[in-house]
Amino acid sequence: MKKVFTILFCLLGMMASADDVKLALLQPRVAEGSDACRPIELNMVRGELRKAFGWQSDFQVLTRTDVDEILKEHSFQSSGMVNDEQRKRIGDMTGAQYVCVSTITKDGSQLYIESYLVNIETGEMTNPATQLANVQNGDYTTLQNPCNELAKEMLGELGGNTNKKSKIGSRSVKEIPAGYVDLGLPSGTLWKDNNEVCGLITYDQAVNFYGNSLPTKEQFEELINNCLWIWNGYGYTVQGRNGNNISLPAEGFKHLRENIVYNIRITGDYWSSTLSDENMENAWGLYFCTTEKHSGFTPGDKFVNDYSDRNTCCSIRLVRNKY
Repeated sequence: MKKVFTILFCLLGMMASADDVKLALLQPRVAEGSDACRPIELNMVRGELRKAFGWQSDFQVLTRTDVDEILKEHSFQSSGMVNDEQRKRIGDMTGAQYVCVSTITKDGSQLYIESYLVNIETGEMTNPATQLANVQNGDYTTLQNPCNELAKEMLGELGGNTNKKSKIGSRSVKEIPAGYVDLGLPSGTLWKDNNEVCGLITYDQAVNFYGNSLPTKEQFEELINNCLWIWNGYGYTVQGRNGNNISLPAEGFKHLRENIVYNIRITGDYWSSTLSDENMENAWGLYFCTTEKHSGFTPGDKFVNDYSDRNTCCSIRLVRNKY
């Protein structure tokens, strides 16, 4: 049977263009400490990655179950730490020059996917990429876009011939303005790495001071829906789909005529620039709550809230367009 597998893979290699880069796409692993993944989730991630890689005209993807068996038999580890003889034998048997390794960390409905390529010849790990997917109510179609983005990061833009082979191991990195963080969001929004030092201020003060640099309601919603939120004891560490993160402290809130700050290290209240009614009496803001139990609060709440009083003093975090 092993000889049959070898012959099949040799034939596959002969049929493919000599110029194609061949990738062996492994079944994703589940990270230690992760929630259990269903087989369909692992298969869907692999399937969507296969489709995304397949759109690249200069790449051939080997996804047969036989690939997994051969790599497992020859002790190929997900870290890529194997000796030269093992790597070369894997390359000879599969025809692959690179192996795509993926790891999934599941937290409820969220799947955090980490992928990278391993050079069969050298064992070098290269072109890492990460994405966050939110699968709710069994809607696995939501995996398509994150997997497309993973392919973009690892192999270049989807569709058309853009000299993709030259991008393996030599990805270009665009500069991010100082003080801002790229979280890999669909809109390309960059988030400031710290709150503004003005402290807690009213909506009108926020708009007068910062104008269009304030996040919109939609940008806050994007932050909630596309990032992993981890309570760190004084607020949330918000991790983007590319692995970068910002920290949003729970600074609480106060009323304009009071000098008392409520809910420090319990809630975070942040102004957006978006007004919420025709009379312009209210505005939207981000609200979140600690994961710990406190009377009158729902632990772990995160949503965009219609504040009833524009004189409430809230925190400020700025944004800007990516480029």
